[in-house]
Amino acid sequence: MNCIFCQSVSNSSKSVEHIIPESLGNTDHVLPRGWVCDKCNHYFSIKIEKPFLESLHLTEARFQMAVPNKRGRIPYITGFHVQSRTKIEAFHLPNGEGLAVGAARDEDPSRWIQSYTKNTFGTLLLPHTPMPEPCPSLARFIGKVGLEVLAHRALNVAGANYDIAFKPELSDLRNFVRWNCGHNDWPISVRRIYPSDFLFCEPGGEPYEVLHEFKILVTSDSEFFVVFAIFGVEYAMNLGGPEIDGYEKWLTKNSYKSPLYI
Repeated sequence: MNCIFCQSVSNSSKSVEHIIPESLGNTDHVLPRGWVCDKCNHYFSIKIEKPFLESLHLTEARFQMAVPNKRGRIPYITGFHVQSRTKIEAFHLPNGEGLAVGAARDEDPSRWIQSYTKNTFGTLLLPHTPMPEPCPSLARFIGKVGLEVLAHRALNVAGANYDIAFKPELSDLRNFVRWNCGHNDWPISVRRIYPSDFLFCEPGGEPYEVLHEFKILVTSDSEFFVVFAIFGVEYAMNLGGPEIDGYEKWLTKNSYKSPLYI
């Protein structure tokens, strides 16, 4: 067994690898021990996944949808109370009992307390980030997910671990994701395909939310793209090289429908 990122022998690795971070509600889609070595697993958790999870976009989305991290904590968001000119924090109460608002931890709460005890109405300004900003760190996260989705699709294929770990066509992607070298401008596609709180419904079934989903798209030009959605935002990347034109060409041919639903 070899790590699909650093190529080291990983038979003794103890950690499983969550393709989508566990803090985004993923408990099912994991790679077995050894596909990603313990050292790479730890690196990705700190250097690749943490900046994504702590971005304003993900913090707001997880707050709105009440998605806890693996420790059971739902993030709070910071805003501003106009009447008292106080920075505030909005957070979920335990056991789904609703929301609460209070002065931020680094604020003097006296103005806030005086204002809300005297005024029936007030104005809270809360952040809104409709889309994550494309950047190299986001591209590395998408590439990490992409290589792992490819491995997940091949778990039951004999020799797949070695092929993915040492396939020359994936060298650029491995080097970019694991070592941050080779390409600093790997282009990605980021777009919203449905609202974060959208409810899906099968005929005769109960409505349900989709936190994440993924797919490998193979185009007629034999290009491999990873396509996945988190909270309704679709991310796509070419696994074979730093270009996105083939995906945009595919979208044009398919009326900009997501490959996730074709």
